[in-house]
Order: sequence, then structure tokens, then C-alpha cells
Amino acid sequence: MTSLDRRSALLALARGGCALAALGTGCGGEWRQAVVLAPPPEGAACSGAPPPGTAEQGWVEVRLEDHPALATPGGHAEVRLPEALLDVVLVHVSPGCFVALWRICTHGDCAVAWLPDEGVMECPCHGSRFAQDGQILQGPARRPLTAFTAVRKENSVFIHRPR
Repeated sequence: MTSLDRRSALLALARGGCALAALGTGCGGEWRQAVVLAPPPEGAACSGAPPPGTAEQGWVEVRLEDHPALATPGGHAEVRLPEALLDVVLVHVSPGCFVALWRICTHGDCAVAWLPDEGVMECPCHGSRFAQDGQILQGPARRPLTAFTAVRKENSVFIHRPR
């Protein structure tokens, strides 16, 4: 019987993990190639969006003055409003158009981060990646992030949080 030192044992485990990942069975989820999306064409994220309604209908107001990073396209901000049960990343994707995505990864309860250069949300815990519409680009997450309707009206963005 051969004795393994600590380094050899760790290398063997790492090689086995890489082999499982290559087969698409590692980490309990399927492996998918990451896809980097270009920003949507101007107006695409907000075309056909309904006008915002009332708080009783589930519309939550986010004042742009409270989140200066949202002033220009490409800007983003974490918006946490516990009283409205809302915890999202709000992204200004093109002039006047916004996307709001749930901020907690569906795989492991970690806060996802917006990667502006790539136009995706990424989970720092296990590497799941999500498109601007919340769809999974790369696992191990198996469920998309919830995407909320976000509409700009004057100096605010209204996010629809269905009740």
C-alpha cells in the first residue's frame, strides 16, 4: 500500500474534482459555458413597460437622488427596502431603462454582484452567473433570479413587487 503525503492527496482530490467538472457532474449542478451578453439595444429593457401604479398595487418608489450611481447608463445600486420585502440590484441599462434583479443567489443564499463590464450578475460563493433578465447563464444555480418590472417616472424608478 502506498502512503500519500498531504500535498499528493490534495492534488489527487483536485484532479478528481476537475474530472467531475469536465463531465458536467461536479458540484451538484450542471456545468454550462458562461455567456457574456452585450447590453440590450436602447429601449429594449423598458419597451412595453406599464406605467407605475400605487404602493397598494405593489409599486415601490426608489428615488434617484438616494442612489446617484443610477444617474447614467451603466450605473447600478443595491436597493434594500425591508418594509417592501425588496432586496434587489437596480441597473440603469440604457437611457431611461432599468432592470431590477433579486440580489440573493437561488443556489446558496449569497448576495450576487453586478459585473458592469460583462453585463451579468455573479454569485461570489459558487460562481453562478445570471443574465439581465435573471436567467441562468452558468450554474450551479438551477433557478433564475427573480426579475422585477422597473419603470422610470420623473426623478424616481418604480419597481413592481407583486403582493
